[in-house]
Amino acid sequence: MAYIIDNESYREIAGRKFISQPSVDTFEHDAPRIPFVNHRVKNIYARNFGIIRFQADFLQDMQIRGMKSDPHISLHFQLTGHSNAHFRDIPGEHPLRPAEYNIYYSENFDSDIFYNRQKGFEYLALILKKEHLLQFLQQNGSPVKPLERALENGQPLALFSKAATMNAEMHSVLHRILHAPVADDLSEMYLNGKILELLALQLQQYRQERGVSGLRTVAGQELSEIYEYLSNHFLTVHSLEIIAENSRLSEHQIREGFKLKYNTTVYGLIHEKRMLHARQLLLDGGLTVEEVAERVGYSTGSNFIQAFKRKFGITPKQMQLR
Repeated sequence: MAYIIDNESYREIAGRKFISQPSVDTFEHDAPRIPFVNHRVKNIYARNFGIIRFQADFLQDMQIRGMKSDPHISLHFQLTGHSNAHFRDIPGEHPLRPAEYNIYYSENFDSDIFYNRQKGFEYLALILKKEHLLQFLQQNGSPVKPLERALENGQPLALFSKAATMNAEMHSVLHRILHAPVADDLSEMYLNGKILELLALQLQQYRQERGVSGLRTVAGQELSEIYEYLSNHFLTVHSLEIIAENSRLSEHQIREGFKLKYNTTVYGLIHEKRMLHARQLLLDGGLTVEEVAERVGYSTGSNFIQAFKRKFGITPKQMQLR
């Protein structure tokens, strides 16, 4: 059976709060205040944000029951170890594994949190004031409407239905947050900027995942057919407009679809296929560089040579001599 920790004991070491002074206050705890947990906590509190870094060894299964926090937005990152949370006003369970994260918002956080017996556990919670995040979203064109609407209406939210995976850019920003290379009097400015940078990366990932999901249900098959057609007819297709005329998708949908689904553009795919075809023609022999250039759609040999070298690092003539 899990050992139960009361809210007040946990809140003392990892509470969510903000301070009114224009400074960053740091608090560290390493004493064994809670039975069966060896922990170290570093809390940084500022006017519009807070940073809670929690490291622990759990000597047995633990449950924090009825943990309550003041209203805030939490960018919660599981660095190592495993956890699971159940919020009173956000449906479902919210497990987090290493290198996963989610964004939570509530006006009245009330949750049960579960930790398995484990060593080397660590999470990082970055908390933001609602007004601060709303201002950021609105100043940047309201990039994620569901999040903005939830904040405006006071509706609790987990942005991702399942935990999202941190990418390399997020790891890099988190490292700079944990090891800020500035003087103390500049740390609030620096950390605020890094948190917003991290948030932008998260919102970009959210939009991409939503876009891919929409493509799977609405336009995924159509995009697959276009991709296959271009792979077989890359020498004769010259215009995105013509592709759209023969598709149920608009030019904009095709452009955005290729970016999300294939991480390229229509012209990028055509160029890739033409360069690979040119390389094969050169290796097969029998054609001059100028003839290969013409076959893959270049009006001048010099333009082809430059494009070929950018792609493969050597000139067409060097390719032929291999």
